[in-house]
Amino acid sequence: MRVVTIGIKSEPEAMREFATAFDAAQKRLPVKVGEEVSFTSLEAARNFLTPKRLQAIRLIKEKAPESIYRLAKLAGRSFPSMLRDVNLLSRHGLVKLRRIPASPRRSVHPEVGYDAINLWIGI
Repeated sequence: MRVVTIGIKSEPEAMREFATAFDAAQKRLPVKVGEEVSFTSLEAARNFLTPKRLQAIRLIKEKAPESIYRLAKLAGRSFPSMLRDVNLLSRHGLVKLRRIPASPRRSVHPEVGYDAINLWIGI
């Protein structure tokens, strides 16, 4: 089972990790890229993982819609609002978007490559 971790870290800890990764990238050293999305508070994570975004993730995983338009129809939502949510989820690595060049409207196929989300809260 593939799991994505949502982490809650203090702001200083998140900045230290960012600085370490940035320094490594500048020195052309390998940068550890994990399957983790981090927030500085539980409230920020809750605001990001809204019920509608979680529904979109579940529908992508279960129904494998061929486009974001089809995903919006499955969810009973407008295309613009679904597009905003899917793009946001994609920027944070929770949804992968694959262009389908052969489709008449150059569809974008959303994919979810994990089976669970783990919420990790450091103390």
